[in-house]
This record gives sequence, C-alpha cells and structure tokens, in this order.
Amino acid sequence: MKGITEIILTNVETGEVEVHRDENLITNAIDKLINIEMAMNHAPNTRLLPIATNALGGIMLFDGDLTEDVNNIHFPVEAHLVGYANTSVNTSDKYRGSWNSVESGKTGTGYVSVWDFGTTQANGTIKAVARTHNHGGAAPFFNYNGPDNVSTGSGNPTTDDYWYPIRYDGKYLYMLKGNSSTHLMRLARVKIPRLSMGVADYSNVERTYEVIASWDTLLTSYTYYYNQDYKDRDYNPQERYCYADDPLMYEDGHDGYIYCIGYSPTESYHTYPYDLTYFRIKYDDDSYDKSDTIRLTTGLSKYAYNANSFRWARRQYGHVNGGKLYILAGNRKIIHIVPLDNIAAYSSIRLIEDSNSDYIPQMEFISPHNGGVYVEVYHYTTSGYNYRHGILYPDGVYIIPEVSYAGTGGYHGNSFIYERCRTCDDDLIVWSYGYATEVLCNWAANYLGTINNLSSPITKTAAQTMKIVYTLTDIEEDESGDDDNSGEDGNG
Repeated sequence: MKGITEIILTNVETGEVEVHRDENLITNAIDKLINIEMAMNHAPNTRLLPIATNALGGIMLFDGDLTEDVNNIHFPVEAHLVGYANTSVNTSDKYRGSWNSVESGKTGTGYVSVWDFGTTQANGTIKAVARTHNHGGAAPFFNYNGPDNVSTGSGNPTTDDYWYPIRYDGKYLYMLKGNSSTHLMRLARVKIPRLSMGVADYSNVERTYEVIASWDTLLTSYTYYYNQDYKDRDYNPQERYCYADDPLMYEDGHDGYIYCIGYSPTESYHTYPYDLTYFRIKYDDDSYDKSDTIRLTTGLSKYAYNANSFRWARRQYGHVNGGKLYILAGNRKIIHIVPLDNIAAYSSIRLIEDSNSDYIPQMEFISPHNGGVYVEVYHYTTSGYNYRHGILYPDGVYIIPEVSYAGTGGYHGNSFIYERCRTCDDDLIVWSYGYATEVLCNWAANYLGTINNLSSPITKTAAQTMKIVYTLTDIEEDESGDDDNSGEDGNG
C-alpha cells in the first residue's frame, strides 16, 4: 500500500490556486493494531475495517516535521496540531474539516479520501500530514485510548482483586495494590505476552502473579488537621496522617521511574506553604527499588487544587511526564510546569481567562508520550454543558477545541476514560482498571498511520479554502508496477 497527498489551496478573493503533492510513508500502526485486536480474541472488524474509512479514516495536520520512521506511531508532541478531520461533516470547530463524500470513494486500485476545510479552519503553517483512526480524526485529544470500551482482556490475578495496572512491557503487565490498614504498597507482575500475528504464549492462562517489590507508604511522621467542612477549619479538627496507599496516586513517568505525587503540609493543616512530595521508584527488566523520598518545596503547592489532602490529590491534579511535573492550580484555569532537574525554573501556563466561566476539572490519566498532558475543560452554556478535551504541549503551547465529541455515538463514556485509564505502551496498547476482577485492554486511536513531511511548508490563511485529496493504492494492483517505494523505509 502507498499513499499520495494532494493539498489544494484556493484564494476565495482572487481565485488563485496552489497545489502541493507528496508521497507518504506508511507506518507500522495498522499491523500493530491487528495484533492487538487478535490479542483481544477479536478478528479485525468494523473498528479497523475497511482500512481507508476506519483504521485510516482520520487525518491530522501539524506545524512541524515528523520523524520519518515506520515505528513512529504515537501522537507527536514535537509538532503542534493545526487541524484534523474524519469521515463526518463539521462546521463549528475551527480546527476540524469535513469529509467530502461526493468526491471520496473506491478507485480501480485503492481508495481516494477527500476533506474540505473552510476559510476559518486549520489556518496556519502546515508542514506534515498524517492519517489516523476515524475516531482519532474527530477527537484527537479524547479517543487516544481506543474507539470503545467493550474489549476486555482481563489481566487481574484470579486469586486477588483490585489490582491497578501501572505499565506493560510486552511480556508482563505490572500492577499495584495498596493496603489502607497496613499502608503497604505491593507491586506485582503477571505474564501477558504480546501476540505476534496470532501466535501467543498461553502458558499463564490462570494469570498467576509474582510480587516484585513492596514499600511502606507512610510519607512522613507528622500529622495534619483536617475537617470535612473546609469553610470552618478550626471546628472539631481531626488528626490525620498522610499516606500514599492509593494506587491511583502512581504513574509511569516514561523515564525509568514510577512516580507517586501528592500534596502534604509541612507541619499542620494550618501551616502554609505545602510541600510537593513524590516517591520515585526506579525499575528495569527484573528489579524495582524505592529511592529516597524526594521533597520539593516549590512554593506552588499551596496554589494547587485540593492541596489540603494528600489522598485527594491523585493524578487528576498532578502528572509527571517527560521529566516535568504538571500541577493543576487552585483556580483550575492555570497549569504549573516544573522541570524536575531544576524546580526553580518552573513556568505557569494560563489556559482559561479568569473572566471565563470554563475551568479544568482535571488533567487526564494518560498523558502523551514524550511530554505534555491532555486536559478536560468544563464548558457551561445557558442550554447545557459539555466537556471539551485539549492538550498542553511541553513547550507551553495549548489547544482546546471549541466543540466536544465526548459521549456522542460510538465514543467512550466518561467513567472509563477518566477514572480508570492507567498506561499506554509503545505498541499502542492501553491497560486500565475496569472493575474489581477485571483489567481492560484497548488501544490508542490518535496514532500516526502515515507520515508525510511536505517538501515545502504551506501557510493557509483566512482568505483560503483547502481541499486535501489522499489516495491509497494497493501496490500489488499498481498498474505501473513500480514498487520501489516499498522498501525498508516504509514507503508504499
């Protein structure tokens, strides 16, 4: 299979037309997804097939070059998203174009897909184009964990419940379980081999597990005072300790460490500022070691949301990704970015103006690879409300679409996405906590299925419309017989 992109810019004022044409690199994303589907005991179905309108039914436009590698399949953070579209019509989102069903369809040797972008859509510099899943093309910051949640691949041990997945290395799924009575955290692994073209190792069908490490989750020896009514803190205060025994506090930082993040007072509930405290647990193939507790006093934690309760902080309000700590501010309109190697060099990014009634309920549990965080924005109107889903890039640039596609037909329910999602591995597999005896397995939908770095950048303005014509051709049926582009570099 090979792909050719043709981008046509038309100036609505002068009639001037620009045409840009480039060939694409086809990545390994589709092959990996087929294997994941088979690992879920599903034959490739309507979530992937037909490839042209499902597995590659979306398109994404970026303002920078993408790494031309067949294994570069994750949503990128080195280039910002400029626009996107899938196989539906849109008129209200300034980033999202519309499917042209009249000009799209089968050809003698493949399939042609056509998208139209109006004068207000996808304006800016375009340097790269990528095909993605149909759902990823509609909501690239929302459906990163698959097009639905019906696929289950239980990884929980059959003899024990309430284990939370933390990471997957292609052979073992690593899981955490805390004990609120003993304040002991256990890290275990269960063997779940990755399928390779339908051939799997079924030697562990009973899902037996081994405990790799455990540690005392008591962070400090101090106490703080807490009262349910935060408006009357001095009334009948209750003495509490700060523990890190909730598995939802932990995440894989994608840097060789597992992190536990929380906000803890240095002395008592009435004393400010709070320290921002996290555990850092180093891992390799066979061993896990808890390092010394690292205490950060950034001066920011007193402005962090729910800073009065360590256990309430969880990862909705603090993420470590790409060597940076992301903290949701108390007003839930600002995110602080703290480099872990130089905490004094933090920055604060305002995503929502104070005058705007919108706010950020949380940062989402799965973050993009190589840095940045996905965010959820609560947007209220006189006729109702919705949750829009955006991204804060590691360089401080952010995108918040004007329209939400969450909860619409064929998309996930909120509880699956925000309360349970845990980890996404290098092969697009997502493991998440489902129920007491179940771990769900799914796959990321905002992948790079093709990569096309344009031979020269395109600048689309508000005076121009844009048509993108993408032709997929089966090499075996290519009348020219020229398949020189199907070599090791992945073209074709």
